[in-house]
Amino acid sequence: MTDPNVPGQPYYPPMPSAPSYQPPTRREGAPPRELKPVVVLLLANLGLSILLTILVLINRHDVVNYVVDHKHIADPQRRAQLRTGYESGIWGRVLGNLIVSVFYTWLVRALLRGKRWAYRRVLVISILGILGLIVIQFTPYPPWMRVEEVVQALILAALLYVVTRPAVKAWCTIPGGRFSR
Repeated sequence: MTDPNVPGQPYYPPMPSAPSYQPPTRREGAPPRELKPVVVLLLANLGLSILLTILVLINRHDVVNYVVDHKHIADPQRRAQLRTGYESGIWGRVLGNLIVSVFYTWLVRALLRGKRWAYRRVLVISILGILGLIVIQFTPYPPWMRVEEVVQALILAALLYVVTRPAVKAWCTIPGGRFSR
């Protein structure tokens, strides 16, 4: 087939135009009221973690002595190794809470904007937090720490419940059924 405008030249029909990209629509209106308990429980969980970290940091020698004494190890060298390991764990917890605090800020903002990844992270935090608190029961901690762990587990269970409410899940999807990114 030759070009009708230029004799002897091959004719190539124009390419069809590409469909225009439609970015996901922005959320209109305020977040649902069912999202407020999710945010409150997330912040309560963070606050409780930070409070426990501060208390453990202040009482770190007593906590480490309690844990080492309840391991029933008589060898002084092994006790010193355990003490060093637990003290390092306390400082790691402080650093971890600083990092998590910054992450929670982004998480709450994304959740209020209806981001699906934030919804998924809250589910993961709830489930893994509860499992982690169950596993930590095998480490001998002072009774006041056990009370905090029970309260934190209840907060995480409540968080898991409220984040799975239909209104919260619906807020984290794009109208039309696709998940937001």
